[in-house]
Amino acid sequence: MNPRNELASIWMKRGIALLEENTVSSLKQAIGCFDKAIELRSALPLDANHRFRYGLAAGWMNRGDALTRLGSQEHCREALRSYDEALKYLSLLPLDEDPLFLKRMVIAWLNRGVTLLAQGSDLSEAERSLKQSIALLEHAQAVAIIERSQLLGCAWMNMANTLLRCQPPRLIESRECARAALKQLAEVEIVDAVSAEAGLKARHVLCQVIVRLAVERRQDDSFIKDLLIEAMDAVDDGLKLAREWELRNVTRFRALAGQLFSFGVRAYQMCQPQFLVEFISESVDPQVSPGANVTGKMYLEALGALWRELRESQRNGFARLTRRHWMEKLGELSAVEGRLHELMKEARAHHLHEMPP
Repeated sequence: MNPRNELASIWMKRGIALLEENTVSSLKQAIGCFDKAIELRSALPLDANHRFRYGLAAGWMNRGDALTRLGSQEHCREALRSYDEALKYLSLLPLDEDPLFLKRMVIAWLNRGVTLLAQGSDLSEAERSLKQSIALLEHAQAVAIIERSQLLGCAWMNMANTLLRCQPPRLIESRECARAALKQLAEVEIVDAVSAEAGLKARHVLCQVIVRLAVERRQDDSFIKDLLIEAMDAVDDGLKLAREWELRNVTRFRALAGQLFSFGVRAYQMCQPQFLVEFISESVDPQVSPGANVTGKMYLEALGALWRELRESQRNGFARLTRRHWMEKLGELSAVEGRLHELMKEARAHHLHEMPP
């Protein structure tokens, strides 16, 4: 045992605990703890023990994580320096000796790419970093990394987001990356919260890509319909996933679910209006789908969709529907609207959800 290394470990544990608190104050304190650990481990005989070098790299990476969470441009620049320092030490490790060494390097490149994406000033460098993490994960030795599917899914999702934000957006490539992310996350997103978040974000990116592709190819009705069907499938799967986590009292995915719901409402109204009411009920009513909930934003989105559908039915209904069918349609829309009011009233009473303006 090395007393200096043991002391560095104590500072690291303090820093990680503060990192998990995730407040501005705790993150700044965490950086100080990681700086202490880095100072201590920098003086260790790194060539004599690979674990010392591994621990030193971990200190730089945790420092980068805390700085990225603080979020300013200055903090992001310093976070990038931290990741570069970590990679400098990781590059000297024998990656084939321990899967943890390879995993740490994957995460360093991935986090570097995410920080560059958050900074938004050098997307080509963000793409390069993410490609590095993906290449490492596709190496044969990466099979031994337990979290390989989660890491690959996160890397592909961030790559999809990076390509979407390029000027001009690289839409086809972004779509393929989002699909690759969902393929990797398919078996883990139901059991791992980090994977679930990545899966929901990948679906949101996919929906944004589809909107832009639809605008670009607006003359191709068949292509647009296929795109919207793909998007609706992604939305349905994403909302189902969010409901599964709600049943476990995990509520952190509500904002992402709301974004998918907003897209789904419009897609169903454009492509399959006959299923709009069913989609709304399944998405917001826990009596229909256990785990469903309604936020203020979803409430307003659903009401707007119902009123648009009513106006459309009024405009075309008398030409296409018998009086009996018209009255059934009106009754269906009114029943869903009434149920939405009930759900929102319950949400207000329990102070569980966002209040509409």
